Amino acid sequence: MFKSIGLALSFLTCLPVNPGAVDSADLRRAVTFFPFAGLVLGLIITGFSWAALTLHAPPLVLAVAVTGLLAWLTRGLHLDGVADLADGFGGSLEPGRRLEIMKDSSTGAFGVVALVVLLLLKTATLFHLFDYGLSCLPILLMAPISARFWMIVTAARATYPRDTGTGHFIIGQVTFPQLLLSSLFLAPLCLAVLPCLAVIVCSCLPAFFLRLRANKLLGGVTGDVLGGVTEWSEACGLLGGLLCLGMLT
Repeated sequence: MFKSIGLALSFLTCLPVNPGAVDSADLRRAVTFFPFAGLVLGLIITGFSWAALTLHAPPLVLAVAVTGLLAWLTRGLHLDGVADLADGFGGSLEPGRRLEIMKDSSTGAFGVVALVVLLLLKTATLFHLFDYGLSCLPILLMAPISARFWMIVTAARATYPRDTGTGHFIIGQVTFPQLLLSSLFLAPLCLAVLPCLAVIVCSCLPAFFLRLRANKLLGGVTGDVLGGVTEWSEACGLLGGLLCLGMLT
């Protein structure tokens, strides 16, 4: 189990964790703990935000800092997926050509626009969340967990449209027991804090939408799709938590 946790952290974050030698079976087992990696990310940004809010940091400055911190902690891995997915969806009418575009290391116009919109959405949402002070912290903790849970839901029972690639070891390989165990990371907060339930509900919407579009436009789900799901689910989860918090206050 500890090896799987270490692999999940090393795969999804920039934290200095060395799981040792791994194979495809280790990677499949590590998927269960992807939400745990989200929990670690959530704890870091929540702790950072708590300290900054206690010191009366300007909300806009803090929002930009947290958005940048999340990007740095994940090595921009999922942001790269957002850009590649947008370029692939918008760059051609042929599934094969779309997949080729997504493998290209350069970022096109669609990718740039997608990144700008995503980062602005996150920053604007965080800015308004910080207006609520410390009461927004459970939402910051839940959003990264929920996004990574929906990432593995997207991978479950999906088709991988390429012959090779890292996604081949994950996509379509997630089992029901893994989904059940990974969902336990969601339970404590969503049962205790109502806005956290809103985070989970809203963060599932990009996951289902992007999976449907990927099946239609690409012929299946790729690693870039999972990255896009993670980032957009995180942003929409934060937005859902903000809307719920606003209705409760």
